[in-house]
Amino acid sequence: RCRRPPPCSAMAPRSMRRPRGATAAVAAAAVAVLGLAVARGVAWVLPGPAPAVGRRSAAALLTAAAAAAGPLTAEASEAAAWQPDEVLRAASVVVNGLLRPIYAVEAPAQAGDYDRAAVRARIERDVKASPVVVYSYSLSPFCTQAKELLDSLGAKYTAVELSPEWLPGLLSSEGAAVRSELGAMTGQTSMPHVFIGGKSIGGLFTGTPGLVPLRESGELSRLLKAAGAL
Repeated sequence: RCRRPPPCSAMAPRSMRRPRGATAAVAAAAVAVLGLAVARGVAWVLPGPAPAVGRRSAAALLTAAAAAAGPLTAEASEAAAWQPDEVLRAASVVVNGLLRPIYAVEAPAQAGDYDRAAVRARIERDVKASPVVVYSYSLSPFCTQAKELLDSLGAKYTAVELSPEWLPGLLSSEGAAVRSELGAMTGQTSMPHVFIGGKSIGGLFTGTPGLVPLRESGELSRLLKAAGAL
């Protein structure tokens, strides 16, 4: 009697199956909803090479399509140079949907007592001193993507690194105070927190409305030029 061949997925070599980054992200998201570390738990387990391959492939397809249609416009060139990480986009839904209310309570509790007037004055000086300011965690993939997007456009910006991450033991008292005051000023305590022309536009995927939504609507370059960043 003939045996049915195994399914294609079982025959496929490991390199052709689901990328490790996607599998790790799904597992991390399931664990992350159990505690405060969900946002960074989802992001930290993402290995760098897998998303980068997807971005390069997408960029190559965009470049080929634009070349076939004619000379690349500025916006098409930008699209070919940088693509958002869709795993991080999905993770941001978890962060904002589940953790934003928790962060709103946790951030001031972690900051404790601080000179609110002095910290707010520092933030106001920061955002006036540069056309674009990115408050950032040095280990956060969300923050890394935000800076990569600005770099791909050639934008001038100042990155203010608050700490490696927000977790206790990594976030300094000064960084915790800035994070808490940013929340009091704008309602956002997650990073990256981006200001363009002195105005908060939110984070990478979310906010008012966020870097990626501005780019996808075609408004980001206009705002950067108006602020003197391009």
